Amino acid sequence: MAAAGGDGEKSGCRWVDAARYAAAAVVTLLIAVVIVKAIKVVLRPEPLQLWVAGGSVSAVAIIPPPPTEMVKLGLSIWAQNPSDRVRMYFLNITAYLFDKNTSAAASTDPTYDSMIYFPAKDIVAVQLEGLESVLQMNAKKSNIPDYFQLLYNGGSMSDVTLRLDGNLITEVTSEVNKTRRATYYCEQLLVGGDANDKTVKNKQKAICKQRQGT
Repeated sequence: MAAAGGDGEKSGCRWVDAARYAAAAVVTLLIAVVIVKAIKVVLRPEPLQLWVAGGSVSAVAIIPPPPTEMVKLGLSIWAQNPSDRVRMYFLNITAYLFDKNTSAAASTDPTYDSMIYFPAKDIVAVQLEGLESVLQMNAKKSNIPDYFQLLYNGGSMSDVTLRLDGNLITEVTSEVNKTRRATYYCEQLLVGGDANDKTVKNKQKAICKQRQGT
């Protein structure tokens, strides 16, 4: 009988030990989950924010003797880094302008589908700070044949989309950077028109939406 009682006590101890091990495993798992989430927060901070000032692209006629007439296109892009931990870089940027009849998001060949495209300046945004990047291009009729005369004569285009393709780099530490392909879409832009017109003056900034590559 004594031996049977001893076996019962040992069995009870095994159950207690098993419960302790299970509890320890759960605690370890929870700690691991918290660590993983913390790493994700560091590696995936809030995205770089971009917008087009005034929601518009200026178009000014340059009038030398024909056939070298040109239209000077200009816009101001603002970038804001919302993170207080990491720097962000948007590099090797190509800017494309799409008219309202062509989907910038659906285009797999933006150099062909866009109205015009041109390189943009690299953006380096330090923690919790914003900066302005001014883009300008002198466009000939051959660069933008379908719309050149309209813009050259002071006309305007509405519902234009600016697409920005580039490499978005997040500085995780001083030695480790996370790089991914990213695309921003800045929609409902006004191109051209009179800068003194109320439609242009009262237009709000156009916030750009981001789509990240894989």
